[in-house]
Amino acid sequence: MTKVLEPDVSTSAPALLDGRIVDGSRGQYRVETEAGILLCSIRGRLRKQLVYPTSPNRHQRVDESRVKAHDPVAVGQQVRVLPSGGGAGVIEEILAGTGGAFTRNDTDAGTARGKVTPVAGLDQIVAVFAAQDPAPHFGLLDRFLVIAESQGLATVICLNKTDLGVAAPIAARLAVYRALGYPVVLTSTASGAGIAALRAHLAGHISALLGASGVGKSSLLNALEPGLSLRVNAVSTLTHKGRHTTTGTRLVPLAGAAGGALADTAGIRALAVGGVGGRLAWCFRDFRPYLGTCRWSADCSHRQEPGCAVRAAVQAGTIDAQRYDSYWALYAGGADDAARVWADVV
Repeated sequence: MTKVLEPDVSTSAPALLDGRIVDGSRGQYRVETEAGILLCSIRGRLRKQLVYPTSPNRHQRVDESRVKAHDPVAVGQQVRVLPSGGGAGVIEEILAGTGGAFTRNDTDAGTARGKVTPVAGLDQIVAVFAAQDPAPHFGLLDRFLVIAESQGLATVICLNKTDLGVAAPIAARLAVYRALGYPVVLTSTASGAGIAALRAHLAGHISALLGASGVGKSSLLNALEPGLSLRVNAVSTLTHKGRHTTTGTRLVPLAGAAGGALADTAGIRALAVGGVGGRLAWCFRDFRPYLGTCRWSADCSHRQEPGCAVRAAVQAGTIDAQRYDSYWALYAGGADDAARVWADVV
């Protein structure tokens, strides 16, 4: 009888593990797996970008192989890793993405070096602004909302530092967004006001805190998850702009039966997003009742065409004029063109 040799399990290669990146950057990432947290590098082939010839008469061979400027992974992304022992591993595969992502320009001394995605796998964003110091930037809020609407993400608007007082014009602007169905939460990490309400909106969601430096994102995360002790900085008394405290992105699991996780992201100075390919007007909730009812419904840009239902609604006061100004600025900057990338410095 022929003897069947059993495989030597003790020397077989370890199985790949599925996991989610919870923090890290520039080649070193912590991945949460069923075996625990592994500190992982990235397999070199995942960093390569293959360049093929453009001529149809040439064979489809690779002309050259370039190393990508940025790692092809983001915090929140699902990956497959190969354990290498001692709590370490190698990211071998990037799994098909689910949920939304936040993408911005990577800038160096004001010069764009390409797009980078600091967080992915989201189903909700939390747009954080300060009641004062720095003053809220509602044009930036409209851009956040376009990002969210274009990806089908929920949005919570958080006005922090309310212990400093909420001016009447700011309260009036927030009422516009409440009327559109966006939840607005007023918080103060100094007094604890609104923290429980914000926590309720986060439960069961994979969310990201987005906002300019100095609005108190790290302080909010400390209040939501006591014990993290994230470093915070004061706002400059000269510029009234925040100083960067968070330099990377970290995904923090939320306590409670409903679960969920929250990412704290670096303060935003330059925001860039690819065009939304003809859906910009749809990404403004207040425009939707009027879309398709313009005189030239198929081709109306809602900027200067006669018989535009959107502009008529602005003139009648049923669409907020400042929201329309945001749309105009985005359209003029190419946000409705799928091939364009647009930016806003705050």
